Amino acid sequence: MNSTDQAAGSTPAGTEDPRVTAGRVLAMIADHFTTTDPSDVLEPHSLLVCVSAEAYKLADRPMFVGAAQMARAALAEAPDAPEGITRGELALLLLKAATACGYDWRSEDNEQTRALQAGGHA
Repeated sequence: MNSTDQAAGSTPAGTEDPRVTAGRVLAMIADHFTTTDPSDVLEPHSLLVCVSAEAYKLADRPMFVGAAQMARAALAEAPDAPEGITRGELALLLLKAATACGYDWRSEDNEQTRALQAGGHA
């Protein structure tokens, strides 16, 4: 699969606070890290790649309309990833950051992330 083969996300309303949108991107990354190899140690480039990919999906794939701004805002809100952290552990930090941005990820339909937050296995 190519990075441009991503399924389109649901573009946030133009009136959504940009910080909330950044939180939405972080929650999408957390969901990805929860469902894709959560016990693997995070590769140094993975967070940056995922921020870009999720912002691109959320912007409904227009390369230069919104995605770059969403990615920059999400990176500014993203927690530091300590060396050796797993993808699943980082997912929890990303969810905390998403909540701090004002995004209510609990209202979304993502059972894997809720299971991780509750201490279960994804």
